[in-house]
Amino acid sequence: MSAFAEAFRETWRRIFQHRAAFSILILAVVAYGFYYPMAYRHQTATQLPLAVVDLDHSGLSRRLTQDIASTEGVFLAHVGGDFAEARQLLQDRRVDAILLIPSHLERGVLTGAPPTGLAIYVNGAYIVRASTIGGVLSAVITGSIEEALHTPAKALGLQTLAPVKIVERPMFNTRQGYGSYVVPGVAMLIVHQTLLLGVVMLAAGRRSDPRGPVRTAGFLGVLAAFSLLGLASTLFYVGFVFWFQDYPRGGDFIGMLAATALYVPTVVLLAMFLGSFFDRPERSAQVLASTSVLLFFLSGMSWPLASMPAPLQALAWCLPSTPGIQAMVKLNQMGARPGEVAPELTILAIQMIVYGLLAAWRWLGGGALLDAERRST
Repeated sequence: MSAFAEAFRETWRRIFQHRAAFSILILAVVAYGFYYPMAYRHQTATQLPLAVVDLDHSGLSRRLTQDIASTEGVFLAHVGGDFAEARQLLQDRRVDAILLIPSHLERGVLTGAPPTGLAIYVNGAYIVRASTIGGVLSAVITGSIEEALHTPAKALGLQTLAPVKIVERPMFNTRQGYGSYVVPGVAMLIVHQTLLLGVVMLAAGRRSDPRGPVRTAGFLGVLAAFSLLGLASTLFYVGFVFWFQDYPRGGDFIGMLAATALYVPTVVLLAMFLGSFFDRPERSAQVLASTSVLLFFLSGMSWPLASMPAPLQALAWCLPSTPGIQAMVKLNQMGARPGEVAPELTILAIQMIVYGLLAAWRWLGGGALLDAERRST
């Protein structure tokens, strides 16, 4: 117990004395809780510039233009009859989309003759902006055409043009905001990366430590110190940041603690294993600083895991971030129960065992002795 307590205290002492590690493990966690969500504080894109090219000049086209101008999602940056001019605006990124109203649109709608059709040209470089414009224009166009057909339909004795209407009600992301979708997952990635970078930085140079391999109690003391810090970071996001930023929350708290008890030690063990291969802390930061984007794309947040190639899926499930983010988002934001995230928790448990054995091999003698032999030769 004395070796365990000594290693526990020594680890915390090194965290507070090592300026770079302290900045990553503590200051970065707090700063990102306020800094990262700032980009998504509006949740949904609004006032996106739109150009309308009206070749019909009819009552329906004017009503359609007025309805678009009254929406919050877009604003009319240009209205005219020259498509080449509007296309140039789109190429210059002065507008995000073009709505082309063809000639004889109203006649085709009222007579049933097949019209040329409305055309929407969108800058696809920004997915969120493009999807917002598409949703706004789809709703406005449907409403304007139904209003234009209301009088003829009533004359024919039709009560409604759409006997069945679909009403979508989001179950979890009720505000349908991008921030509510992405930040809860990224928060768990922040916990992962701050732990990974900080622990690797402090563990770097372990193989050349003149004190030699640590004892089992010392190894467990280091693991406990870093795991306690990771638990505090997770609770900071789940218990405070999600409430402060008003993101979906209030899921299964007990299940979240169980997932954290697997997620955080797994990350720490992986970091302890990787850190034993670096000779200097600075080198570890240079190598691992660019891994955040890769881990985010492999987590399934930006692209479904099932749509990834099989080798990438296999790689994703070998990383603690993938099952950890999947499980924590389901438990915190989607109201899942531990049994519903059993596959993710099982993968985390397997990873914890594997990375624990690898870290113990490097820290408790085998890896250190191997490095000593290499240095002697």
